[in-house]
Amino acid sequence: MLIGIDASRANKLLKTGVEWYSWHLIQELKKLTLNDNQNSWILYTDNILKGGLEELPKSWYEVRAHWPLKKGWTQIRLSWELWRRPTDLFFIPAHVLPRYIPKKSVVTVHDVGFKRYPNLYRARDRRFHEWSTKDIARRADRIITVSKFSAIEISRLYNIDPQKIAITYNGVDHNLYRPIKDQDEIEDALRRYTISQPFFVVIGRLEFKKNIINIVKAFNLFKARRGVGDPMKLVFIGSQGYGYSEIKKEILKSNVKNDIIQLGYVPEVDLPRILNGATALIHASWYEGFGIPPVMAMASGCPVLSSDSSSLPEIIGKEAGLFFPPSQIEPLANLMEKISTDKELVKKLTIAGIHESSKYTWRNTAKTTLPVLTQW
Repeated sequence: MLIGIDASRANKLLKTGVEWYSWHLIQELKKLTLNDNQNSWILYTDNILKGGLEELPKSWYEVRAHWPLKKGWTQIRLSWELWRRPTDLFFIPAHVLPRYIPKKSVVTVHDVGFKRYPNLYRARDRRFHEWSTKDIARRADRIITVSKFSAIEISRLYNIDPQKIAITYNGVDHNLYRPIKDQDEIEDALRRYTISQPFFVVIGRLEFKKNIINIVKAFNLFKARRGVGDPMKLVFIGSQGYGYSEIKKEILKSNVKNDIIQLGYVPEVDLPRILNGATALIHASWYEGFGIPPVMAMASGCPVLSSDSSSLPEIIGKEAGLFFPPSQIEPLANLMEKISTDKELVKKLTIAGIHESSKYTWRNTAKTTLPVLTQW
């Protein structure tokens, strides 16, 4: 069987969640298919493959479909390529089917938060996601998603047969995300980013979906209770997203705005070092299909304070995190205080987090994905 994969998202230089999912999945599928004599694999891309994607084992090939415009590659250029030289199956790791698809198609739908919380999305993005998900429900042969919660949501909201949906949990790179014993390595990274301990860290785009405003409000309350001179900082890692102008206003009016640090995009190699130095990761999202940052933190030995919404309790586990309602400020402020003072609790969460995170590997993601693509 000839299997095509859309590698355009995996090939992006500055990767976040979906891009890393695509990259790691492709790299692990390569390893699993080294002795596969039944199938051939093609990576479709709009630019030259890089970052390891260009290393193609036997039976893996590249099709570079150049497209000069910023938009339209999937719907026009990729569709044309698949029409003139069709594969037996095409896999899209990132939620949008091309106009033309071959005999069989598989697509990953990471979440449908736009359906549950439409006000957290730009109108044009919401319309696009709604159109693309309905298109997937109608045309895709199989759908992959990343949690039991998301499988139920997709099935119910789009009237899709649950048998058509496969669950393949995301992973993290445990060679990268791990407890770091060398304190000099941690302190060097903190110096480079001008972060002083202690601090809470938030990883993810600064946007309405991530509930950033409520995090700032909870931090304000926490700091007011601690009194003048409290050294705790709040560090945001991530690019600006929808709603950032409102988020910026909330930060600027904070009485402790000098203790709120925005780093923007940080290369992934430095994230484990920052997590190892943090008091806790705060993940207050209104809705997640999986939620990779909490698992990154757990694997690094960093305690997690998480909203109790959507898939997050399923992914983190009851023993490995402390949970709060995303709509309420005081419960999060209370947990900030608790995690800052209770050393035994920190130890308990650290041990449970490392154990729970161990089941989330990209190899496991690939092993559960492979039969979805090859067994028909």
